[in-house]
Amino acid sequence: MALDFAPRILRVSARAFVSPLRGATGLEKDGGNPVTIFLPMMANDDLSDGSSVSAEMTANCRSKLAQSCTWESIVIELVGVGCNNKKNTSLTRFRFYMPSGEEISFCGHAAIGACAFLANQSSILKAADLSSIDFGTSSLPSSIRFSAEDGKYDALVRGNEVELMMDTTHVEADCSQMENAPSLQDFLSEIGLTTDDVQLQANSKLGYQFPTYLNSTVARPKTLICIKSEERLHAATSPTDATKFHQMCDAIKSTGIYLYSHAGVQLSEGDESVFECRQFPKSSGYAEDPATGIAAGALAASLYKRGIWFDSIASEKKNYDMYQGRAMQRPSRIGVKIGTYDEDGRIALSYKGLVAFDSFEYTD
Repeated sequence: MALDFAPRILRVSARAFVSPLRGATGLEKDGGNPVTIFLPMMANDDLSDGSSVSAEMTANCRSKLAQSCTWESIVIELVGVGCNNKKNTSLTRFRFYMPSGEEISFCGHAAIGACAFLANQSSILKAADLSSIDFGTSSLPSSIRFSAEDGKYDALVRGNEVELMMDTTHVEADCSQMENAPSLQDFLSEIGLTTDDVQLQANSKLGYQFPTYLNSTVARPKTLICIKSEERLHAATSPTDATKFHQMCDAIKSTGIYLYSHAGVQLSEGDESVFECRQFPKSSGYAEDPATGIAAGALAASLYKRGIWFDSIASEKKNYDMYQGRAMQRPSRIGVKIGTYDEDGRIALSYKGLVAFDSFEYTD
């Protein structure tokens, strides 16, 4: 039976897809996309040994918790039954929320953060200083399986690094062909750019036509726009009129604009395909997103579909690294690996990211 309230709630503040320090060990300070993880508990639960099963809550109660957050949040229900050391056959359930209290079907960085927490909850809840947690270096990952509104998912967790697997359908739509759609220039004007900043023609050096003004989705539609240089990418500003921007996104059935630049990609053998990205969401309660898993996945899928990747070693799987959040001083890295992609758009992909934990508290 779902509770309209929980006698006790664990609230964990984390950041997912944190960028590692370049040329050094450790993580970028303040990097990653913030997520609040909620765990509703029965009154006498003790989660520090990793063995507790959480309570279920009503939608109204979950929504109120979400509205107390500045960024996305996740409510974990039935915890303790989706890990590889548990015998219960029920699946841990993830419920994803926007700061407005709206429940959404999936949120990549929230799922990454929650999986890292479940695999490390004993260490986290016993730590005196979360910044110095020893996540260990075991070569054997923890396996997490969970359900969400749109299906079941598996993740592998090694310390604070999570690889989340997804089998889905990739769908594209050319925004310029949509009836009564705003123009590409209309969107660029809202974020301080012009068509001179956009890579509209095939790259003369590489010969690739990068997708631009294209809706791409592996979960929710994101509109891809290829920018000529990282300098111009970071010259973009938040939408000047949030209401107008929301309406424009609705007109092309998009949940946000995903700018990306391929400038500076490494072409030597074995290097992954590297892109610098920024996302301006339609309506998330904030103007820009520091790391957007489903947008990175959509971009990787559209690039892969066009044969665009730069790791030249023979491999059936293609890897992409999407860097995001640098303009916000929240440096993030989203790893995306494409496994299979068939002629009907069915795609197997995985997300890889590092997670940092900032604080936790219990509320009664």
